[in-house]
Amino acid sequence: MTGPVDVLYRYRQPSTADEGRLALSTTESTTFLDAHVERADVVSAGLIVLGDLPGTRFYTPPNAALRQAWADPIVTTEAHALRFESLSACSGVAARLDVLPGGLDVADARHGTTNVDINAPLRRLLSQVRASDPMHLTVAEDGLGVTTLDGEVHERKVALPERWVRSLAELQVLLADLTQVADLDATAMRQFLRSLPRSTPPVSSFWLQPLHAGGLRLGASRTPGSISVGGPERLRVLDGAMRFATRLRVYGDLDSAEPSTSCWVVDLPHARLSLSLSPQSTRGFSGEGALLDQLVDADPQALEAAHGRLGYDVVDGRYFARELPFGRDLLRDHPRWTKAQRLVLDGAVSADGADHLVRSGGTQHLVRRDAAGNERCTCAWYAKHGTGRGPCAHVLAVRLAAR
Repeated sequence: MTGPVDVLYRYRQPSTADEGRLALSTTESTTFLDAHVERADVVSAGLIVLGDLPGTRFYTPPNAALRQAWADPIVTTEAHALRFESLSACSGVAARLDVLPGGLDVADARHGTTNVDINAPLRRLLSQVRASDPMHLTVAEDGLGVTTLDGEVHERKVALPERWVRSLAELQVLLADLTQVADLDATAMRQFLRSLPRSTPPVSSFWLQPLHAGGLRLGASRTPGSISVGGPERLRVLDGAMRFATRLRVYGDLDSAEPSTSCWVVDLPHARLSLSLSPQSTRGFSGEGALLDQLVDADPQALEAAHGRLGYDVVDGRYFARELPFGRDLLRDHPRWTKAQRLVLDGAVSADGADHLVRSGGTQHLVRRDAAGNERCTCAWYAKHGTGRGPCAHVLAVRLAAR
């Protein structure tokens, strides 16, 4: 008999336990997708758009130190679909490339999420791809592998900034409330995009009006059937994939008289490229406050979306599984949420007939609900933002106290 053999195992990362879920580290990286791409040129163009977006800033706050947090696409795989997501440096523009089932020849696929860096070698490889070229993709826990006729590149997994996680959590809540307002063919789409201004004042809002002839027009005032569009010049991000575009669908909030989120979906061969714009260039998705309602109401599906475990597809009208690396604790650190909790614990909320009084910072604020169920507050935050950026801390405190 031989004696015991010492074996050294090298684990990629520590095992973790989060909210009752145990994530055991393994010695091998899990492969989520092994597939060939039907239209390598389309996927390459879309990936270059998403790779360039994190280095683009559409607004810089005055007197603020410019911090460039490079972060590149989040990759989500399903049984027969592949999604890439990224955000601008200011977090006011979100892009997603969906490679549809018809665009993949899948050898192996399962659900999984990773996030990768798109650096110079991959950009060079993607820029050389032609329509008839083959492309092989492998998506694994530790990154993304791309192989073409011109070479092979493996992009490693990178960390996500907290602002991205907060932004994507907010965005899914916002997208779920949007309605399709326009559907343009390729000709009308290109005419509209060519008409876009090169720049606009950062706090300005335009109104998008669908035309009976099938086109779109930007105006300065709201008209029936129009939606708000802030910073429409940001749509020029789509230019890099326009040579493949066949259709444009536009989604917005028809009920809102205030600046609101819009989503623009371009059909490509076997793929879709969507661009979501925050209500104004000065506003990043991370500060919109849409998920605060879900944190109070505790709707299970909305909470999953709010915590980064679901994304939302406006075309299919459904959520899809996408596991971001942070969960509920990060999102519950929202300043308004923590302030509301503190107010409740301090006993600052009291009923005044059908209304409520909230003591905060030496001032007493009145929270009143109208016949339609809408809440109003006398605080300065509400006077500035209304309900356009989620409830204020005092309204949240009243809801929490009631719950």
